[in-house]
Amino acid sequence: MGRKKQANSPQMAALGKYLKMLREELGLSMHEVSRRSALTPSYISKVEAGNVFKTISAHALMEFSRAYNIPIQIILERMGLMEQDDELPGLTSYLKLKYKAPLRAVQEMEIAWAIIREKYMK
Repeated sequence: MGRKKQANSPQMAALGKYLKMLREELGLSMHEVSRRSALTPSYISKVEAGNVFKTISAHALMEFSRAYNIPIQIILERMGLMEQDDELPGLTSYLKLKYKAPLRAVQEMEIAWAIIREKYMK
């Protein structure tokens, strides 16, 4: 999962902070995240600490993505490995994460937002 136990990188520190915040906002324990993924609670704790591993494997990133039900792109953005438009997640990601909105509700909100954006943001 993690490759090396060395000094942390800024990306790993940012990742750890983000994943911990996300887990807590979702109301999940490390054991629940472990149950939803192939990651151990000990490994999750070390990643969240952000100061144990220098890198993280693609497999581990996919497991976090699956456990938190968020696109891996958002995780990569938070690590600073992909450009993001701003500091906020997109509407779809936000609604899924914050409100656990069903897919149909998210699709309807995206349509409504497109109408509002067209009307007011020309």
